[in-house]
Amino acid sequence: MPSSTLLNKLYHEPTRVIIADDHPVVLIGTRISLSTLINPTTCITHEASTPETLIQLLEKEPCDLVVTDFFMPSENFPDGLALISYIRRNFPHVKLLVMTMMKNPMILRQLLKLGVTCLLDKHSPAEEFKSAVRAAIQGRCHLSPSFGLVLRSPKKGEIINSKLSIKELEVVRLFAQDLSGREIARPLNRSEKTISRQKRSAMNKLDIQSNSQLAAFGQSF
Repeated sequence: MPSSTLLNKLYHEPTRVIIADDHPVVLIGTRISLSTLINPTTCITHEASTPETLIQLLEKEPCDLVVTDFFMPSENFPDGLALISYIRRNFPHVKLLVMTMMKNPMILRQLLKLGVTCLLDKHSPAEEFKSAVRAAIQGRCHLSPSFGLVLRSPKKGEIINSKLSIKELEVVRLFAQDLSGREIARPLNRSEKTISRQKRSAMNKLDIQSNSQLAAFGQSF
């Protein structure tokens, strides 16, 4: 009888990819870009437009690689760092390629710390996207040059952001999306009281006096 290792070599299963983005046009573009890479060893199995759908797919369907947007706001399940952290804890075998336009160095570092395989700037050309996908499939890391520049060149904004905890950064980011404390608390699985406390703590650390100033800061992410 052939060994399981030999059988795997003889009958190599394709890399199963799930793509996720809350913008239909971006989702279509991602699918089209990936289609040029599709071959007998790679296939798109499913698509998701919300964090809930992505998690439901991961719970039910075999998957080797998730290509996902970082920001996918939802009423019932968190996006951002909380979503990526959840995937890493519950589906550790799944490789992650995260796409984002966000250039906050603290959050970029946290994504890498969580074990994101590839981190892609959404402004990147199509060829870089393809290179990142190839790297992810092969288990290699990829970091967009623009993100590398941000991480290598600390700026005043990073010094300011470093005052905040990761949880506070997430609250500020969501507050900047014009969400109420209750709307922020539900997907993050925190109490409204906790969200209010973390918001006040962030404002104190940043020496910000008004909600409008805090929203402006959060939009700079």
